[in-house]
Amino acid sequence: MISRILPLLGLIILCWVACKDEPGKKAPGAPQIDPELAKLNNLVDDDPENDSLLYRRAEVFYKLEAYDEAIKDLNDAIQLDSLQPAYYHLLADVFLDYARPNDSKRAIDVLLTAAHRFPGRIPTLLKLSEFQLIVRQHSEALETLDKILQRDPQNAEAFFMAGRVALDKGDTLRAITSLQKSVRFDAGNEDAWMFLGRIFANRKNPLAIQYFDNVLRLDSSSLEAREFKGVYYKTAGDFDKAFEVYRDIIVRNPDYSNAYFDMGMMYLEQDSLSKAYDNFNIAIKTDPLFVKAYYYRGHCAELQGNVDAALSDYRQANGMSPDYKEPKEALERLQAGKKPQ
Repeated sequence: MISRILPLLGLIILCWVACKDEPGKKAPGAPQIDPELAKLNNLVDDDPENDSLLYRRAEVFYKLEAYDEAIKDLNDAIQLDSLQPAYYHLLADVFLDYARPNDSKRAIDVLLTAAHRFPGRIPTLLKLSEFQLIVRQHSEALETLDKILQRDPQNAEAFFMAGRVALDKGDTLRAITSLQKSVRFDAGNEDAWMFLGRIFANRKNPLAIQYFDNVLRLDSSSLEAREFKGVYYKTAGDFDKAFEVYRDIIVRNPDYSNAYFDMGMMYLEQDSLSKAYDNFNIAIKTDPLFVKAYYYRGHCAELQGNVDAALSDYRQANGMSPDYKEPKEALERLQAGKKPQ
């Protein structure tokens, strides 16, 4: 179906684009165009039937979010050479990111066409399963992954994707089984270790720390794995280890606002209001859009008797996120002259 649609789609877009200024051409007074695009425009002008040039230009258009132009080039490239999987993969990416009505279906249709054209190509089937997961076609994704595992029963990436599908369905047990198979066949699958760590952390299972440490063995710079370790220790009530993790994160990245916020929450639980306030304050300085940090800084200010500062922070949090219940209720309570509970 998509193979019949694509040529027509290309003609439609060609007519539409012809009515606009050509992307990459500098009009009088217009800003300088992307130099890579300018170079490719010249190459395509000299060799318009070169599908690889069209593909390379589509990559640049995609990077520049010129989606219509990318689609046209990819349609033309596929018409010139329909046996290049990368062309279909990029076209699917463009449709998915363009995100117009029905574009996600168009993306899936492109990959279904590619999977039909290259039935034994595992990277194409993996990409199809990922897109099916994105649009929550769980059964279809599992069918696609089954095709991979029939060809390669130890394909770690297929088990990883199966674990992600299970997680999205809320089936944690199947997710654990699939993800553990993934790391058994590929101990270097950092994402699988991370998912396992998060699952076990949610279960308050200390194995989570081992999984996060496996991530750090693969990528010692991972602040995300360190943060999840800190969250685990904080949730478990082991504040000493949590503080140690967060301070290590801040040494590595002094602007990591979540670390300051989580330390603020722990100080708040320990009734160290001044330290809590200071950490929420730094969280806001490193991330001025951190709504929860505004609320909790206001909460600390109120508990310290600084009503004006509390009102200011509650107003800020409420203005930034009107659906956030806590600052709205705190603002109403303070304005009514009531004390915090």
